[in-house]
Amino acid sequence: MSLTASRAALLHVALQDLRAGKQLLIERLSPLAEATASTPLRKVIERDQANARRHAARLDDIADLEGAPSNLWMSGIMDDADRDACSHQRGSIRDTALIGALRKAKSAELVSIETAMALAGSEAPEMLPSLSANHAEDRATETKLARLLGTIGGQLPVS
Repeated sequence: MSLTASRAALLHVALQDLRAGKQLLIERLSPLAEATASTPLRKVIERDQANARRHAARLDDIADLEGAPSNLWMSGIMDDADRDACSHQRGSIRDTALIGALRKAKSAELVSIETAMALAGSEAPEMLPSLSANHAEDRATETKLARLLGTIGGQLPVS
């Protein structure tokens, strides 16, 4: 395994990682949407899947991301969400668990996009509009999930 030796190379690795994560969302969100009892949650998940398709296309437009390795963090989070969908009673219990898993995915995505944006700022500023658009949409999805947690899972102890 070769070592990443430049900011430009690290940016490419970060973009590959983001793209691989988006692909996992594209492939794995539909069964989670079907597993929910809450119509608003199902709509957020379906919208996030559509966003993932759009985000993947944006990433493909700004860089050649072929040959990306698998995304281990998103794979693990989605495995957790799949387990939640199968091991919790349908209704608010399952929906609360799924919101938690999906918020973990959004948090990981946001941190990863922010890392790519920091690198792109000096290495490829022309990428910033696409990355910023993805970031804004993922932030909005995370906010919607947090609000749903308050209505489905119960009162949030923090604001």
